[in-house]
Amino acid sequence: MLIDTNVNLGSWPFNLTPARTAAQLAKHLAASGIERALVSHFDTAFQPDPMPANRTLLAAVKRTPALRPVPVINLRLANWAEQLAECVAAKVSAVKLLPNFHNYTLRAPAVRLFMDALSATPLRLILNIRFEDERHRYFAFNVQGVPMADVKAFLKKFPQHHVLLTGIYRPEIKDLAKTRKNFSADLAYCEWRDTVKDLLTALPASRLMLGTCTPMLATRGQVDKLRLASIPAKSKALIASGNAVKFFRL
Repeated sequence: MLIDTNVNLGSWPFNLTPARTAAQLAKHLAASGIERALVSHFDTAFQPDPMPANRTLLAAVKRTPALRPVPVINLRLANWAEQLAECVAAKVSAVKLLPNFHNYTLRAPAVRLFMDALSATPLRLILNIRFEDERHRYFAFNVQGVPMADVKAFLKKFPQHHVLLTGIYRPEIKDLAKTRKNFSADLAYCEWRDTVKDLLTALPASRLMLGTCTPMLATRGQVDKLRLASIPAKSKALIASGNAVKFFRL
């Protein structure tokens, strides 16, 4: 079984990503062997209040069991606690932060308040580092990935929280792994010769998860990155689905 931890509904406004319905997205993922996926909505990155897009997401996947919604919370807004409460009430498995799109840093005072509040919920946290390779973005759009110095400080400040980092580069994973153990990472923006085998020299299979960044990246190619990896079958099974099942309590 394959579980994808990094998928989005909606369109990216700066390239030709297909705007699939939830059913079409599930069918597309299934064609590459992905049976379940954790899905957010692109509109949460571009609308100051993410909740309308979160509600659209929840309604869209309601009749598509293969897609598990991951709402986004904007800590720049004063009502972030209300956003969190609505997500808890929706009985989702996780929430996601997009600090680089919502104009705050991981060192902001609201982050500590949020992490304290998150501790009182059953929700897991996904921190999205980037949606696209900065070298390929539209020339007039200058949003950078979340700075690794901030991510390091965040992980050090909240050692009791284990966080999934999505959209993170291979060198960034290797650098973080030298000092921090309270994170897992997806594979979407990791590229190297026998990528997964190479990553396992830095951190264990128990801390990697399949993530395709569909529709920004080619789904089949991301799946093949794991399928063709020259690693033990047990490790493949963990990365393919076992870690996601345990982490998100699926």
